[in-house]
Amino acid sequence: MPDPSKLSTATGQLGPVCFHTGKALTFAEAIVLDDKYVCWEAYIELTCAEPSTDGREIVDLDLD
Repeated sequence: MPDPSKLSTATGQLGPVCFHTGKALTFAEAIVLDDKYVCWEAYIELTCAEPSTDGREIVDLDLD
């Protein structure tokens, strides 16, 4: 059970606060690292990991 003092509803859902950045997260986007909740950006920074795939730009075709 997470510590209630480290939870937030800033995103409209109950979720943890990133240990490293202080960003409000949902439980779905939080990553557990050494018993702490962190966001994706903090995970990359703290672990020096790199994504295994390259991102690609998505073009929004406004068909209206």
